[in-house]
Amino acid sequence: MKLVYLALVVAVELGGAFGSASATVESLEDTVMLVDIEVEVSVSAQSVVAHLTFDDDAPLALPLLDRGGGVFGTRTELEPKNYIVIFEAVGAGDALSRPVSLVELGADLTPDVPGVTPATEGDDGLSSVTLRFGWLALALGAASLSVLAFWVLGGRGKSADADDSTEEE
Repeated sequence: MKLVYLALVVAVELGGAFGSASATVESLEDTVMLVDIEVEVSVSAQSVVAHLTFDDDAPLALPLLDRGGGVFGTRTELEPKNYIVIFEAVGAGDALSRPVSLVELGADLTPDVPGVTPATEGDDGLSSVTLRFGWLALALGAASLSVLAFWVLGGRGKSADADDSTEEE
């Protein structure tokens, strides 16, 4: 099943030797995604490498191609994961960027699964799933208060009966 996405381009400012960076998922399948990663370099660099890591997976080093105007990028296939990316400008004092995730760079990793409707937002900006759990929490709270009230009021009735029986003797 192949899904193609229209991308909303989000650029993150990395600072230091790096300007803005972005990641766009061009297609997303169950086992592979096609992603375009791009970064602006504000210093003269011989090359730029993107280091990708995810949990205990082996780290990936992807060389970025010079796209002109100080912009370096690559388009590659990866497993669909929210990798952490660190950019390295080689030859410019070997500058490193701060770690950022693909999602922070603007990658949309949410697949459109047939038969599953996405969570829609209600009037107050909460998704239907959040609202459902909110109502469940409210119902559990009301039930707990009812049990507490029954326990407290039930205990008072027995105490009064016990006091009455001792007074009669």
